[in-house]
Amino acid sequence: MDMVCVPRTDPAYNAHGYLTKVPEGAIRPFIELYTKPGDTILDPFAGSGMTGVAAYIAGRNAELSDISVLGRHIGSSLLNFVSAAELLSSARRIIQSATNDVRTFYWTICSACKQATLFGKLIWSYVYACPSCSAQLTYYDLIRANQWRTPTECPSCTRDFQRRSATRIKETPVLVSYTCEHCTNKEERPPLDGDFDAIAAGTKRRSRLDIPTLEIESDREMFRRSALGRSGNTETASFFTPRNAATLAYLYKHILQERNRAIRSKLVFAFTAILPRASKRYQWHHKRPLNAQNQTYYIAPIFYEWNVFDLFWRKVNAVIRADNYIQANAGGPLLGSRSKVHYTTASADDLAHLPDQSIDYVFTDPPFGSNMFYSDMSLFQEAWLGETTDHSREAVIHTSKKNRMASAARYEEVLTGALRECWRVLKPGSRMSVVFSNSRGEVWAMLQRAVQATGFDFEPNAITLLDKGQRSVKGLNSGKEGVVTADLVLTFRRNTRPVRNGMKNHHKPVRELVLSLLSSAPPAAFATPSHAYLHVIRSAVQRHFSLEPLHLSDVLTALHSLGYSVDRSSGRLVLRRAATEAGPAR
Repeated sequence: MDMVCVPRTDPAYNAHGYLTKVPEGAIRPFIELYTKPGDTILDPFAGSGMTGVAAYIAGRNAELSDISVLGRHIGSSLLNFVSAAELLSSARRIIQSATNDVRTFYWTICSACKQATLFGKLIWSYVYACPSCSAQLTYYDLIRANQWRTPTECPSCTRDFQRRSATRIKETPVLVSYTCEHCTNKEERPPLDGDFDAIAAGTKRRSRLDIPTLEIESDREMFRRSALGRSGNTETASFFTPRNAATLAYLYKHILQERNRAIRSKLVFAFTAILPRASKRYQWHHKRPLNAQNQTYYIAPIFYEWNVFDLFWRKVNAVIRADNYIQANAGGPLLGSRSKVHYTTASADDLAHLPDQSIDYVFTDPPFGSNMFYSDMSLFQEAWLGETTDHSREAVIHTSKKNRMASAARYEEVLTGALRECWRVLKPGSRMSVVFSNSRGEVWAMLQRAVQATGFDFEPNAITLLDKGQRSVKGLNSGKEGVVTADLVLTFRRNTRPVRNGMKNHHKPVRELVLSLLSSAPPAAFATPSHAYLHVIRSAVQRHFSLEPLHLSDVLTALHSLGYSVDRSSGRLVLRRAATEAGPAR
């Protein structure tokens, strides 16, 4: 397989959020190519368990392991199949009980028929003090007056206004969005007195409740990246409005009272899935919602407060669609039930629960270095689950000077140990496929050294480009912010004896090497900067070159000299002019 393109849109993928998931449809082709029904697949960096879903659908068994408490929760829940009718019945009962607790939290008055109706969402804005004249400035009003562009001056004193240097005073509601259940009037309007009364009632009730929360400590990477010291949001509970925090607490209390263990587990799964959306991390945009900031604890200056009950009901139905999708693709519950999928909390470099040569194939998606900090972001859900991932065991590279060197060594150590464990548990002749991506050559080189240290036999013709389709908001900046938006899947063979594949040092300057590798690239490699970069990586790997000096920035420079630029709206490469320095552009 030269390329696998699978969009991140299937019901199983969308049932619950988790960083850097691979759709099961992108994993299944590898499982079906390298194994047969009844074989056992291992994923030692299992995350949200999508390898287990793919194995189940393909009629294979799976052993999943990860240190992530949230990952185990998601991966186990995806294959916990329950009666849709019973789940819906329980969800209705729980929503009604919690609604009785909160009463009129989400009621508003329809402007058309003047009757009380439920609102879907409320839009909040930060209010800043102008650094020059101290005027109180509602950010929503500022950008609306500036035709939805970033404001640059204070309307009161006309002096320069920069949000980052202004003092944030408070948050204020600016719009209520609803569809009236009586007259079907659909509207977004400024809040009325009754809306402010409901907010006050939620704030008062929140003060009486003990909301599950975890501190985001100052030594965590996401404390620094999300500027939590500046915002003051250093606990997970602080990311909810008081009304939504209280509603979530009542909803969760009733979920935990469900007597049927399987139904209760599935409802908790739906509950943890809505937490990012139910928080202030769901970013507003004047054209369309931008979704929750899953990779950071950033709160935008204009954000949504969604009706928690509406979110929960929709997620319960999404969970049912995921169940139906998995079982339908597995040929029905009778066929799927033959597959056994186990999820164990364990570090990838210590799989003591698995015997030697017991695994037929490994498919794994290890952390990509310094891009994602899973345990930091999982605190949001783990506060409610009552169990926390040990982040000291996480294979990530910190970007702060204080922790960078030690964490890089730890990352390579865990990666090498994990591949050694994969070698130990794999049957001779079996294969291991590794999904990997990074914009920095030195991180790719860590994977190269880990493979070399464990002695797997690299298969140079088995390198697949994995394109997961729709890019995130940050992903659209591929080529502008050093972001790679596609992955490579590299496959290795476990021979009877370890094979030592040495790495060759190339003697050309990096720029010449990159241009040389791009000269043989097919047209598809020039779709985006990520595609071009991964073609360079793939070509270098096939030639056993060290990847250490190859960075995305080098490829961007080469692409520019070949006449390419990045379209800002799509993130795709466009041919700007004919190249004059290094041969014809494609």
